[in-house]
Amino acid sequence: MKLTVFQSADGDCLLLRGADGRTILVDGGRPESYSQHVAPSVAAMRKQGNGLDVIYVSHIDADHITGVLQLLDDEVAWRVHEFQLANGNASHKKPAAPRPPEVRGIWHNAFHEQTGLNTQEIEDMLAASARVLLGASDPKLRRTGEDHANLASSVRQAIQVSRRIGDEQLRIPLNEPAAGKLMLVRDDASSFLLGGMRLSIIGPFKADLDRLRGEWNDWLEANTVSLKALGEEARRDEERLAGTGVDSIARPLAILAAELGRRDKVTAPNLASLMLYVEEGTRSILLTGDGHCADILKGLEHAGKLDNGGTIHVDVLKVQHHGSEHNTDAPFCRRVTADHYVFCGNGEHQNPDLAIVKCFIDSRIGPVDLRSTNPKANRPFKLWFNSSSQVLTQQNESANRTHMRAVEQMVEDAAAMSGGRLRFQFLQNSKVTLTV
Repeated sequence: MKLTVFQSADGDCLLLRGADGRTILVDGGRPESYSQHVAPSVAAMRKQGNGLDVIYVSHIDADHITGVLQLLDDEVAWRVHEFQLANGNASHKKPAAPRPPEVRGIWHNAFHEQTGLNTQEIEDMLAASARVLLGASDPKLRRTGEDHANLASSVRQAIQVSRRIGDEQLRIPLNEPAAGKLMLVRDDASSFLLGGMRLSIIGPFKADLDRLRGEWNDWLEANTVSLKALGEEARRDEERLAGTGVDSIARPLAILAAELGRRDKVTAPNLASLMLYVEEGTRSILLTGDGHCADILKGLEHAGKLDNGGTIHVDVLKVQHHGSEHNTDAPFCRRVTADHYVFCGNGEHQNPDLAIVKCFIDSRIGPVDLRSTNPKANRPFKLWFNSSSQVLTQQNESANRTHMRAVEQMVEDAAAMSGGRLRFQFLQNSKVTLTV
C-alpha cells in the first residue's frame, strides 16, 4: 500500500492506494487546500485513465468535508461544460479547476441519517445559538459560539454533499459495503474487501449514533423557544448584545450546549467518526478521523485486532483529531503503536498538541514506565506532519507558525536523543507519499 499525505490546512486529506491500484481518498481538507494541493494530483489520475474507487468522508466537520464538496462541485462544473459543448455552445468557457477523476463510490454517513428528520431544525438552532454566543464578552462563551457556527456550516455542507452524489446529480453510489445504509460496526458485517485491501469498520457503534440522535433531539426540545427569542433579540439589538449584556442570557445555553454529545471535550460529529482498520497482506493502516481514543480501542477490540495484552502495532496510525489533547491520552499511545505516525494539523487550535506528540514519543523511547509493552514498540519509528512552520507564511498564520516551530523543536530534540530510533518529516510542499 501507498499513503499520500496532502497539505490540507487544519484538516485531513490522504490518498490510499492498494497494491492492485485501488484508491481511496480519505477526507478532503479545506476547499482552498484541496484546490491548491490535492486537485492537481487527482486530476493527473484522470489523465492516466484512473479513477477514485472511493471517497471516504470520516465525518461532517468542515476541515474534512469541504474539500470533498469542492471536488464534487468541480465535477459538476465540468459536466455542465460538456453538456454545453454537446448542445452547440462552442464558446462555453472551460472550468478553471482541473477535472477530478471518476468517483466510483462514496462512504459517508449522511447527517440526516444520523440525526433523524430534524436536520434543518438542528442547523437553524446552531446558527441562532452561535449568533448569540459570539456576542458575549466571556471568551469561553465565544468559543462555544464558534463551535456552533462551524457545526452549522458543516451541517449545510454535509447536506450539499448528499445532494451532489444523489440520483438527480452525479449518481455516485453511497455506502455500498452497507447496502446504502449507515456504515457502522455491525456484528454480521465486520469487514469487507476493496480489491486486495480488507477493511474493518471500528467505529461508530450503533449505540453511539442512537445516543447522538437522542441528545440532539433533547437539546432541540430544551432550546427551541429560547434560541428563537434570543435570535430575534440579537437581530433587533446587535449593539447591546455585543457587550456584556448577553452573558447572563447566553451562559445557561452555553452550559447545556457544552455537554451536548461530548466525551471529554469531543464534539458529537467527531464521536460519530467513521473509522477504519485497513489490511493488505501483512500491512495495516488505522484511519481514525476525529474519533476518541476510547472508541478506537473499543472498535479494535470488537474486531479482534488487539493482542492478549490489549495492545496493537500497525504500520501506519493516522493520529486522531489532528493530535488534539481531547482525543488521545498516554494509555492509548502505549496500547496503539506504529512504524509511522501521521499527524494532520497546521497549528490551528494548537494542534498537533505538544503533550500528545510527546506521549507518542514517550511510548517508544521515554522512561520505562511510559513505554508500550508491545514487543514491536522497540522498532524504529517515524513521525510525519502534513504541515510545517515554513509553509505557514500568511499574516493570519503567525500563531500557527509559532506553534509548529515549537512542535518541530521538540521532535528534533527527541530525535537527537533517540540513538537513531526516531525519524521525522515536516511537509515542505503539497504532498508526501509513504510506502507501507
